[in-house]
Amino acid sequence: MLRTSLAAGLRGLRRRPRLVLLIYGMDLALALVLALPLFALLEDTVGESGFGEELAAGFDVVLWADVIEKIGPALGALVAQLLWMIPLYLVWKTAARVGLVHALRGDHVRPFWQGVGRYTGRGVLLALLFLLPLLGLLVAVGMLIAVLAVVFSGEVGAFWLLFVLAPTLLLSGLAILDLMHDFARAALVVEDLPVRKAVRVGLRFPLRHGTASHLYILWFLPALVLLALPALLEMSLPAATGLGIWFLFAVQQVVLLARAAVTVGWIGSEVALYEAVWMREAPLIATAAIEAPETAPGPAYGRTPA
Repeated sequence: MLRTSLAAGLRGLRRRPRLVLLIYGMDLALALVLALPLFALLEDTVGESGFGEELAAGFDVVLWADVIEKIGPALGALVAQLLWMIPLYLVWKTAARVGLVHALRGDHVRPFWQGVGRYTGRGVLLALLFLLPLLGLLVAVGMLIAVLAVVFSGEVGAFWLLFVLAPTLLLSGLAILDLMHDFARAALVVEDLPVRKAVRVGLRFPLRHGTASHLYILWFLPALVLLALPALLEMSLPAATGLGIWFLFAVQQVVLLARAAVTVGWIGSEVALYEAVWMREAPLIATAAIEAPETAPGPAYGRTPA
């Protein structure tokens, strides 16, 4: 089933290349919306000082201290702008995911924007409900680190707890919640389930089907490489050279396009896996309901397929 799901994701990627361009274009536009106020803030603060090249060349504590001292009211204006820009970005991410699930499910070509219009509202509510387990994860990791800090005191113990164990636990927990959230979105769109039921399905699905975790890891690895690649290239290029800056910009665009392609293939694979499990278990659920209609539990993943 793992190989079939991967193949389905790649097949959906080949069938819908415009989805890749759409995700890339929207992500780039929203990145500009977030970056332009910050650029304007830095330009107003240091543009007349002649520090442009020094800022681009590297980190300087004294210079950045002067920047922070001068930043004053401009920083307040930036924060006010980000208060509406960041929620807009997060809503788009939710809309894009449910739109992709709708567009990539089944063998028929479905409109991306139809999925966005139909499921974005419930998708946002679904994301808000997943804040509860996220909060629980943060509290649990914080309490565990606090308890272990009493046992493993000293500089060495603090280093391993704060810079090794805590990040590892947080990243692992976030990955698990992200995986559950993905399949909750699949349940929401594929079966058109209510939000609370989709949350329950998403929380159970990776625990019942190990293939979901394997599929997540296989797509996570190239996504991680693409996430780190621009930073690695930036460190390897000569500082503040015109050719290096433009080359880095071009590479970043290629990387962003590749990340959009990975996103489309990733979601297509997860949707294919969810649909395969749903179709495989639907006859068993229907048989149990016929044999014991009064006592049989409800469908494991909502309604049986029509």
